[in-house]
Amino acid sequence: MNASVIARIAKIVPLAVVTAVGIAACGPTNGEASVAASAPASTPAVTSSATPGAGAVPTVPAPTTPAPAAPTTEAAPTTGAPAAAAPAAAPAAPVAAKTEAKTAAKAPAAPAPAKAAGGIGITFNGLRAGQKIQVGDQVSFSVTWKNNDASGTRAVAPVVATQQFEGAECRRVLSMAQGTLERKDATGWKAMPALSQGGGMDYAGTGNDAAFELAAGESRTVEYRMVLDAGNQPGKLYVEADAVVPSTYKVLTKGVVTTSVVDSHRPVVNSVSKPTPLVVGGTPTEFSFKVSSPDGPGLLRPAVYLSVPASEGLTGEDVTIEAKVGGEWKSFEATEDCNGRIGVAPAQLTGVMTGNPAEYTFRVGLKRTGSTKPVEIEVGGASDGHYGAPTTLRPAVRR
Repeated sequence: MNASVIARIAKIVPLAVVTAVGIAACGPTNGEASVAASAPASTPAVTSSATPGAGAVPTVPAPTTPAPAAPTTEAAPTTGAPAAAAPAAAPAAPVAAKTEAKTAAKAPAAPAPAKAAGGIGITFNGLRAGQKIQVGDQVSFSVTWKNNDASGTRAVAPVVATQQFEGAECRRVLSMAQGTLERKDATGWKAMPALSQGGGMDYAGTGNDAAFELAAGESRTVEYRMVLDAGNQPGKLYVEADAVVPSTYKVLTKGVVTTSVVDSHRPVVNSVSKPTPLVVGGTPTEFSFKVSSPDGPGLLRPAVYLSVPASEGLTGEDVTIEAKVGGEWKSFEATEDCNGRIGVAPAQLTGVMTGNPAEYTFRVGLKRTGSTKPVEIEVGGASDGHYGAPTTLRPAVRR
């Protein structure tokens, strides 16, 4: 092999090695990071720099052991590629790697966790998970907002309200806990518009007049007190505290405590007789039941409601409700309550009780019905606004 051919091979080999290594570095990926192919043992270790969310970007140095160079006195052949062109192309792989690294550095970083968005920590004091809240009792607690974000000051509008409540007295549209919520300001206690959040975002603006700024690491504690109305039924109540950007509906972060509503004043149904058959447009169904109250019979009233499917479109004019008073039947007006049931408001049923526990005898009639579903009648008691758990009767229906 003559010297001219040897020189050409010697100049071509380094470019081929560099090109092969560059291809290996841009090989298949595993998740977000690139996976480089194995390099020969004589190849130096590969270093890389990473950008969050963009994966690793390898940087491949040129081989440290160059191929033997041809004598400098050998002239390049007059045919084929010029000898000087080969070494000029060798730096292409490192330049490409640097370009990729620069492009990756410009790629957007992965989103930060939601908690870091506002950097606000929320802590309840005096209100714990599983705590029992008695309806009618005042519950005092406080909430602390702390700026855990070291990057600077944060403006916070403090907001507290209960979420949807499974024990709400009215559950047909919105299951809102009924009661009062007050916040202690510098001038004294201020009543909030409502205890519950409701169905929109208006509640998020209730803290605008108490907004404050928190420097990094600073905290602020606000006192609250609430009372649930007697009409609320037992169930889980979620009390929520929010850190809201003042004059907006943007909630930076929130904290929630799950409590349990109880009522020690609820009347109890002790017994119920079997209802007689109901003839639609004819004979009403008759039944008796006994109710007792922890607070005695003084304020006790019966509750009688017909559970009617909304699709039937019945009104109070289609239902007759009578109670036996002093051995005689007395008629009462049937109206629709907030849950769509047709019945008699307990406040109307005065003077219809006898004994303790109180025993009531009723009869319920239907002028028409647009459904073949079973007719259900709920009976129970109410005492000074406290409602007991109802018992459901299903009389045999003849149409």
